[in-house]
Amino acid sequence: MEISAEFTVGELSGRWRSPEASEVFPGIFGVDDFWLHSPFWAIHFNAYKDPGCDGRLFELVTMGMFELLEPSRRTPGARDANFSRVKACLRVFDTGLIAGADEVRAGDGHWRAGEWQDVSHGGCSILDVPGVDECPLEYDLLGLARSHDRGEDRLHFGRRDHDEDGSIWTRRSPGLLDYYVVRVTGEPPRVGDGAEWGPAEWTHVTSTYTLTPATPTPDDRRHS
Repeated sequence: MEISAEFTVGELSGRWRSPEASEVFPGIFGVDDFWLHSPFWAIHFNAYKDPGCDGRLFELVTMGMFELLEPSRRTPGARDANFSRVKACLRVFDTGLIAGADEVRAGDGHWRAGEWQDVSHGGCSILDVPGVDECPLEYDLLGLARSHDRGEDRLHFGRRDHDEDGSIWTRRSPGLLDYYVVRVTGEPPRVGDGAEWGPAEWTHVTSTYTLTPATPTPDDRRHS
């Protein structure tokens, strides 16, 4: 299927979900679940140790507004798009990551397996999740591959490379990802967790979990 930059913001409206877990970073397999309805966007992301999604690592939701821009001058078949970030919530399952989140004092600095926390301010550096204070806007790319009744439309987002030129929140994404999400028109792909996710889950997480600053340590008090 050919990836094209010739699409409208209306064609993006709906839910887009991974058909399979993809290796998003070395040794980390992810399932993306994007919800787009201009001007709003949100992602529900689940990360695993394996492509079979048996070993859960963490779960993340992020949301904001987005703006579809002109076709990219650098990446054929892609359009520039800007995604603002206004809220991010995270829950962690892996014991090593829980210890790491505690060490960097993400959220309230006291993480428990499977419990949500708001990381909108400060993020969680060990998972490369920036806070909205550091990253209020992502400079992304989008490319659409239409199925023309031969399956499901595919939507490609931009790569998340970190290099000497910065990251996606300091410069435009350098190209499209090879893996993609598919348009959900009936039952969503059942890969990993979150296929049952819907308005009730979005409302619960975003309204229940708010930022609680980390408790100061004795060292913090001595240096204040």
